[in-house]
Amino acid sequence: MTIRTKVWLLVAVSVLVTAGATYWLRIYAMRRELTRQALASADEIADDIKQTLERFDADAEDRDLAIALSNYTSRHPRIQRLQLVIERESATRIFAQRGEATEITRLGAIPREPIISSARKATVGDDLHVVTRNVDLKGPWTAVLSMNWSLGPVQSVIKVTERWSLLLGLGQLLVLMLLSGFIIDRVVLRRLDILARAMRDVEAGDLDRRVPMDTNDEVGRLSHGFNRMLEQLSTANREIHAFNQRLAREIEMATQDLSRKNMALEQLNRLLNELRRENASKVRLAALGQLAAQLAHEIGTPLSSVSGHLQLALSQRDLSPNLRERLDVSTREIARIGRIVRDYLDSTRSLEAERKLVSLRQVLSEAVEVTRGGESGSNKTLNVDVPDDPADFVTDPGLLRQIVINLLSNALDAVEQGGLVALTAQSQDDHVLITVRDTGTGIAPEDLRRIFEPFYTTKGRGKGTGLGLAICRELAKALGGTIAVQSTPGQGSAFTLRLPRHAQAEPASPRAAAGGAA
Repeated sequence: MTIRTKVWLLVAVSVLVTAGATYWLRIYAMRRELTRQALASADEIADDIKQTLERFDADAEDRDLAIALSNYTSRHPRIQRLQLVIERESATRIFAQRGEATEITRLGAIPREPIISSARKATVGDDLHVVTRNVDLKGPWTAVLSMNWSLGPVQSVIKVTERWSLLLGLGQLLVLMLLSGFIIDRVVLRRLDILARAMRDVEAGDLDRRVPMDTNDEVGRLSHGFNRMLEQLSTANREIHAFNQRLAREIEMATQDLSRKNMALEQLNRLLNELRRENASKVRLAALGQLAAQLAHEIGTPLSSVSGHLQLALSQRDLSPNLRERLDVSTREIARIGRIVRDYLDSTRSLEAERKLVSLRQVLSEAVEVTRGGESGSNKTLNVDVPDDPADFVTDPGLLRQIVINLLSNALDAVEQGGLVALTAQSQDDHVLITVRDTGTGIAPEDLRRIFEPFYTTKGRGKGTGLGLAICRELAKALGGTIAVQSTPGQGSAFTLRLPRHAQAEPASPRAAAGGAA
């Protein structure tokens, strides 16, 4: 017989004896406690009935006493029968039994002993407890109360508890046996098996094999001796292994350091390229400013002449309303161009955006009107989707109108006849988003990175100067905002202008031109 079998048998016998004793003690204590509580409840009810009967007046009739007894039998389901024998000139018995009518019987002569009839016909297994009380009725007579109290519910509870206790005891016995076997296997047998496997590994040449020592018992001390014996044999092997690990770590650290330096160098190269592109953009903008200043000086006089003739034309009274409206728009645009020319003439100062409360709908409507006027006769659709009541915000209306006109003009140039250009505006947190979408051919990925550079254009020779989007970006900076583009070749493009409601503006480069398509 193995040690495992002996231990299993010892544990099984111990658990069986312990579980049996625990089961018997539990049932015995439960039976005594439930019986005691049932008897105490019976005594309490009998005392209550006695006190109720003693409160009746001396002239109370037997029927009143019978009703009181009947009420108690109805109210307490464990009362099987109540009998009251009253000793008067002739004895009277009042008999109240559950489920039957109350009986009042004249017994004639006073009985020597209280008449206690046998219990009702009970089913097999019923257990009754008889409680008697002497009742001191008001008047010159006494009575004896007899109550049959059923212990059937207590017996039912005891039987159910015995059955469940037996089932739980068997389950507890099984669990304890399995748990004990598991613990023995973990604490003793498995550790011995680990030691045996370690010995086989050492025999196969694995001198680094060690047995874990988690306790200081007999098995732990045996493992300690085994490990100490192998320690001397594997010292040289450990030193070589440690040297190899140290060399591998140093190589890995050197590789990581080289990788970090390569990443830093790559990042520096990217920053240098970005700085070069930004510097080239600034140089182009500076050249653009000088050229614009010269052009502004040259076109100032013709603009003044055109403005004067428009004023003379507006002074005529026989103008049609449509023509007068178009002349008004032209006058305002000429005035705006004149203001731009004056700004460009002062090329030594940075552009300072004008700050005032403007209506977004009005500025966008003016920009759309100017753009549609320049595209009259074309078969291109320009849709405007602006909220009915967009919130006013603080910005420079002239600069904003100039940006929108440039974006709309570029979008109309990008679509073919029958194409669609959509202008939308919406509020988002503390910003205003203005988006211009078109259904044109889109922008190639290699061009998408450079479209905001000065003099870079995707149009043919003579169709664009490459200044429009560069100016839009500078004007957006002056308003404290940004401009971004999303485009898919063959599906069109979308330019989004994001402006703050109350943000401070950044100074922009000297303005070189009022328009110009990219």
